[in-house]
Amino acid sequence: MSRGRTVRKTIATGLGTAALALGVVLAATAPSQAATDPENLPGVPAPGSPASEWEAWAAQERAAAEATDWKADSAARGCTLEDVTISEEVDRDYNLAMGAPADLSTHRVDLLEDCNDATTVAEDGATASRTATAGASTLALPSGNRCASTSGPGTMCLSKSSGRVYASWQYRGSGSVSGFLRVYRVSSGASGCPTGTTWLTGAGSTWSSGDTRTISKTRTTAGGYSAHIWKKVTIGHTDWGGVCSVL
Repeated sequence: MSRGRTVRKTIATGLGTAALALGVVLAATAPSQAATDPENLPGVPAPGSPASEWEAWAAQERAAAEATDWKADSAARGCTLEDVTISEEVDRDYNLAMGAPADLSTHRVDLLEDCNDATTVAEDGATASRTATAGASTLALPSGNRCASTSGPGTMCLSKSSGRVYASWQYRGSGSVSGFLRVYRVSSGASGCPTGTTWLTGAGSTWSSGDTRTISKTRTTAGGYSAHIWKKVTIGHTDWGGVCSVL
């Protein structure tokens, strides 16, 4: 991949989650383990707060995202930024998970990065090697930034930093593949790395060999998260694997 590409910041508007839901076959999500409803983090309105409070919070979060130096953000996670898109969306799953109005407009950040075999780093100093391999199933989720090899040729990483959750997948195969990233809320006591209650869905994208695509959204609750790559197949999508952690 050429590092000479110009970084382009795009502000987009869409209904990412709703668009992907149409025509997507996700039969493999049946044996899911959903998370219990935790309390929102400080600074996030309490579940059931008036719509005006949620709208003010969402506007502040979007303004912060638009003011972020995303080149520096990628560099802090050991990557080189190639493209960034900040999309306005109505994500019902994300809204309901924090007790906001279902039609609240929030934002999602999509990044195209060159991460090589970099290491993810969070503000608390936690790291996760992007060359990590999937470990044996445990009876409870590990904590902190995590990376794991997926059944498809690539590495999935899940991390938190600067009040945001990041999920990224680096493609290590040949040619190109299409699909999307999805983040779930799962029980911190779950075994292995199951899917659960949908929390965030990224846009449909295409990966060329070596590409890392990352989705990010404001972290509103602490607890178990699961990030998976769904590869497009002839009919629908298939789960190519993921990584889980308590963030």
